[in-house]
Amino acid sequence: MASINTFSGVNVVLVMAYGTLVFVLLFIFMKRQIMRFAVKSRRGPHVPLGHNAPKDLKEEIELRLSKVQDIKYEPQLLSEGDERLQQLQEPGSPCCFNYLYRMRALDAIRTSGLKSLAV
Repeated sequence: MASINTFSGVNVVLVMAYGTLVFVLLFIFMKRQIMRFAVKSRRGPHVPLGHNAPKDLKEEIELRLSKVQDIKYEPQLLSEGDERLQQLQEPGSPCCFNYLYRMRALDAIRTSGLKSLAV
């Protein structure tokens, strides 16, 4: 009989209220996460481009916007006649130019065509 008293009406209502609260909070959290990832994964701006344009023009806009993601430009960090390289080659130069070795390595990787490793 003592176990029946532990499940009184107040306790049942409290358990149901807490369960509902947890469910609502989880629902809100999951909805926010889904919306966050949905907005993050969209390509381009958040306004429709070419809203009243003909279908061919809309397709052309989408095609050109998809090509923008493939554009890659890697500038040359050190040119052959860079004065920093000539200071590096001088004997007895007082400064330490360790960053120049890294810049030369990056230029060598760019010119060799090797794919960079994802860190």
